Amino acid sequence: MMTLPPAVLPIFAAAGWFPGRKVPVSPTVPADHPVAAILSEFNGLKVGETGPGIECGRSDISFWWPPDEGYEEILEIGALLQTELACFAAAHNCHVSLYVDRGGRVFVVSPNMPGIGFMGSTFGEAMERTLLGLRASPLLLPSHDKVSWYGEVLLRGNPQILSIEELMTG
Repeated sequence: MMTLPPAVLPIFAAAGWFPGRKVPVSPTVPADHPVAAILSEFNGLKVGETGPGIECGRSDISFWWPPDEGYEEILEIGALLQTELACFAAAHNCHVSLYVDRGGRVFVVSPNMPGIGFMGSTFGEAMERTLLGLRASPLLLPSHDKVSWYGEVLLRGNPQILSIEELMTG
């Protein structure tokens, strides 16, 4: 069972989730990856809704196993962190994709938002950020000098940016 923070339990319950929920997942889902545990508990649910949040807009989340979208940023992050990332949900009216790596860390990417965001070290943290409208940390890939984040252009060296090195060292 995935751990959810108390602040989002009512939101998940309203969507039909309950502790111990188990649903079948596609045989194409890698069984040895955290994405399998996430989807076996939440697949098919649409949780939350868009609207004003604490730091930014809160989002809805639709859990499903999509075909690989192949975002360059996700492939680059995976290579740098030496991990495999798998998409497990669409968020914000399907304009954003959520990915989990083999360590359980969650990332966000969107074709409408240049850059990639770090949503949290755990599934629960990422759900809280997404559903309550707490900002993700922008990641700056080594191949880029700047990232556009929540309408602001952040240059390499900006303390708001989470570096790959910081992410690797925890």
